[in-house]
Formats: sequence, C-alpha cells, structure tokens
Amino acid sequence: MDHELSQSLSAPFHAQLHSPDGNLQITLEQEPNGPLFYTVMNNRYRVLERSPLGLITDQYKFQQGIRIQGVEHNTITERYELVTGKQKSQSYEANELVLSTSVENHQVRIRFRAFHDGVAYRYELQGEGDIRFENELSGFHLPEDRMLNVWAQPFMRCYERTYDHAMPDHLRGRHFGFPLLVQSAGDHWLLLTEAAVDGGYGASHLEADEQDGRKLRIAYAPDQETPIAAKLPLSTPWRVMIIGSLGDLVSSSLTTHLCPPPVLEDTSWISPGRAAWSWYAEGDSCGDMDIQRQHVDFAAEMGWEYSVVDGGWEGVLDAPQLIRYAKSRGVGIWLWTHYKGLNTEELREEKLRLWASWGAVGIKVDFFDSDNQETLQVYDAIAESAARHRLMVNFHGSTKPSGEHRTWPHVMTREGVYGAEYYRAQSEGPNAVHLCTLPFTRNVIGSMDFTPVTFSRRTNTTQGLQLALAILFESGIQHYADAISVFADHPGKPLLAAVPAVWDETRLLEGYPGRFVTIARRSGAEWFVASICAAGGRDVHIPLDFLEDHQAYQAVIYQELAEADEYRYRSVLPPIEVHTETRCAKDTIKIRLKVYGGVSIHLTPQVENK
Repeated sequence: MDHELSQSLSAPFHAQLHSPDGNLQITLEQEPNGPLFYTVMNNRYRVLERSPLGLITDQYKFQQGIRIQGVEHNTITERYELVTGKQKSQSYEANELVLSTSVENHQVRIRFRAFHDGVAYRYELQGEGDIRFENELSGFHLPEDRMLNVWAQPFMRCYERTYDHAMPDHLRGRHFGFPLLVQSAGDHWLLLTEAAVDGGYGASHLEADEQDGRKLRIAYAPDQETPIAAKLPLSTPWRVMIIGSLGDLVSSSLTTHLCPPPVLEDTSWISPGRAAWSWYAEGDSCGDMDIQRQHVDFAAEMGWEYSVVDGGWEGVLDAPQLIRYAKSRGVGIWLWTHYKGLNTEELREEKLRLWASWGAVGIKVDFFDSDNQETLQVYDAIAESAARHRLMVNFHGSTKPSGEHRTWPHVMTREGVYGAEYYRAQSEGPNAVHLCTLPFTRNVIGSMDFTPVTFSRRTNTTQGLQLALAILFESGIQHYADAISVFADHPGKPLLAAVPAVWDETRLLEGYPGRFVTIARRSGAEWFVASICAAGGRDVHIPLDFLEDHQAYQAVIYQELAEADEYRYRSVLPPIEVHTETRCAKDTIKIRLKVYGGVSIHLTPQVENK
C-alpha cells in the first residue's frame, strides 16, 4: 500500500489505475477546483470517454471545490465459494485506487477497482448523522469516435421488457434498465450494471442525455418521491463496467466479487434445484390438492428437488398436508406470497415462522415492481427474516440482481426478465431474438427465473430451442414451464431429469446478441451444451476441446428434425431425435439448426471396461 499526497489545489490532478494484467486502464483527472472525471481504456481501445463523477446531497454538492487529500493503492486477491450461479468456486485479483477528498469539510472517498474483466467504483461518505441524496452525477460517456451497437431495455419497474438493438442516437432522452450492453469494436464489449445494491441507498438505472445518446448517467427510481435518506458512514452501490470479449462477459462474476461475504455461517440447508410448477399450465390449480400431489409425484419421478405452489393456495390448500406428503417423496415445497404480505416485521414473523414450522423450504415473493429505497429495504428485511427461518427465497416481479446471492446465499434467483409467463398472456411472447440476447445481458449479472422449456404453447420458436433453454439459462431454482402430460412423454425428458441447477464452470463457445449463442456448462465431470439461433438458421460447429484429454465421452444429442415452420405452433410431440455418439476432446460436432432452432448435448465420461 502506498500513498500519494495531492498537489496544490491550483494544479491539475491526474491518477491512474491498471488491471492486474495491464490491459485495462482507468485515468482520474480534475481541473483546478473543478469536477472529477474518469476515463477507461482497454489496451488501445477507449471504452469510456471522460465521464463525470459526483453526488448532490442536502449538505453539500460533491461536484465543485473538491480538494484531493490523497491516493492509496491496494492489491486484492480473494477466493470464495458460491452456493449457486454460473460457477461455484470463485477467485480473482484486483488492483484498487482509493481517492480521498474533501468538500466543504465533508470527507468523501471514491474507491475504484480494476479486475481482469472490468472496473467498478463507489462513493464512501465519512462522518456520522443523517444525510439525504438528491441526485447522483455519475455518468458513462460512450466513445464518440466510432459506430456503436447498443442493446438496451427501456426502463420498466419489473424489468420485463426486451433488450432492443439500437444506435446511440436512438437512446437520447430515454431511460433504460441495467444491464446495458455495448459493442464498440469487433470483439470489444462493455456491459454496464450495478452491484451491492440494498435498502441503504436503493437501486438505480440509466438516463440518456437529451442531446447526446452516448452520455448516460445514473438515475434514481421514478417512484423515489423523496431524497434517499441514509445515515453516515455510508457506501453507495458499485457502478460496474464488465469489459472484454463476449466470452469474458458471459463467464464474469464481477458483481459477486463486489458484494460482501455471506452473512450466514451455516448454509447446509440451502440447495439449488429444479421444480415442478403447476401455475404455468393451469393457473387456477394452486389450491387443488390433487393437482399439487401430481406435481410432487412428477418431481419425484424426474429427480427434481422441488415443487412450487404459486398464487391462489392461501386459505384454500391444506399446505401442511401437502408438505408432509412431498417430504415423504423427497420433494421440498416452495410457497408463493405477495410482497405486501411480508412488508412489515409483524407480518413477516407471523407468516415465515408458520410456513417454516410446516416444513416449507422456500418462498416465492412477488410483485415488488419498484427500485425505490423503501422497497429495497423490504427486500433486505425479507432476506434477513427468511434466513433466520431457514427458508430459501425467489424474488419475483423484482428488480434485477446485483450479486447479492453471495451475501445472501439463500436468495436463489430473481425474475426481472421478460420470461416464459408471457407465452400465456400474449399471442407470441419472448421470441428467438430475445432468447439469443439474454445470455449476454440479463443472465450475465445473476440467476434468472425465466421459467424455461415451453412445448405446448405458441412460442414462435421450435421444440429444439425450448429444450436448449434448460441448459442455456441459469437459475438457482429452475421452474420448468409446461404440463406434466407434455413432459411425461417428451423425447427431451431424460435431459430435463439430468440438467442440474448449479454449475462448476460456464463457457461461451460462440454467439452474437439477438442472432445465435452456444454455451457449455460443466457439473462435476459432465458437460451440457446448448445452442440456439434466431432467423435464418445456421450451421453450428461445436469444438469439444473443453473436454478432458484422452477421455472418451458419451454424447447424447437432442436434435430437431423437421422444418421449423411446420411444427412451430403445434401442440404435438416435437420433432426431436435423440441419438448417442462417442466423442472426445479432438472432435467437433457439426449440426444444422433450423430457423428459431436449437440443439442440446449431454456429455458424460465413459468408463473403460477392464
């Protein structure tokens, strides 16, 4: 650790931070007595132009008259384990720059961190007592010297919209949710998001400048009707830039690196898993004991760990009896609730204590539909209370994740996505373009309760694509969205029984947002590969060099056969052929995908006969 005292207030200020591999460079600068700016470079490519830093509080404006007091450099290395996610075992290196400043005798530090795959910063306000935040001036100025591709989701409180491809001019004056994806040159990508969000500050999104869509700034929740109220000392959420190739983005765990360690000492009761779910196929089924028993039985048959009882059960279903029955079959029960049923301490303690006493394993909490500070405080309180009662949590109708599953490992997933439930409510629902974009946007930053695999409804996709989503989309609890009768005789049934809900490794093999994507995920010694595409169809080439050398694998391939348009809207057994091959690391699997098509592959090491 070293310290650099600033020059006099009348001299310009300049400081730099590099990532451990030297590729990323952050430059901090200030004209005398003026605002602070930062610039981000990736080798010779400018990731962000001169971008503003600053806060406006009820006590002072951290914008002008900032006095630099010192610069501290640190090196950070860490290893930790996640209960769920795209990769359980985590390790990283980071370099850190802490800029100590004062304005009107108030102490503010800005902490920057540079990782191999991105950079992040936050404000740390010193002192004691109450403070109110009226605005945040933090911005992201996209490069001005080149054409940019942007994938941005128009802001919606539940984050249930598509990530639309746009040019910067299309962004002007509009609001967009995190994450936001930018392609600046070839395989140079940037994903903007935030991390370590809680009720101490609230969640944020992006607002584009009225005149220049390349200038994005932090915006508070539209229903944040009063300034954010906090107590000092306080750290704001991290402003996060994941940087690199698309593969770097897909495998990144930057948001969890930036979150505090787990608050729970004992996590033995927390377990990711797959779930049967009656609501999708029969929305009024959640109070019907016979139907719920059938879903428990099917979960047991499939080896799925859970069954989710959705809205409509309270006051109708004998939940304790169902939970006892499910336990006898080795299946855990999750119970749905509206967040307003848990938004006071009295309600939380009454309900969660009761449901835990029945033996429920988790709660699905719905309809938050807000990013404001008050609602984020309810998230925090539910997570804390659920942990004490040993109940896992699925936040639905929610804000996007921000790495909190590291701190609260029992928070298994969030919705915050335009998902399969819209196949029930709309004539089309999520199309193949959207499905080919989610692996590069929403699912990068955390578990995603999309509720995949829909065979019987009109989806404007193929059966092969829908089956592949079981692998492609990561979620700590994975709801499978169709009727028992559809899954029971489906050729893809063995794959749905085999795909786990937690992974040891995730790799992007190829892809481009909105067009196609191929991802490989490892669980133990087994690999699962999924590839899907949008319009046009394509020839997929899947090199298997991620497999162990000198080891033969059984490859079970789930491949569609017929033309997509012939089957796309039919409620019939899908045109999927299942065949088995022997493959090794030197091989490449070549398959033709149909329009809106997909393929799934399960690779298992073969045991030699002696």
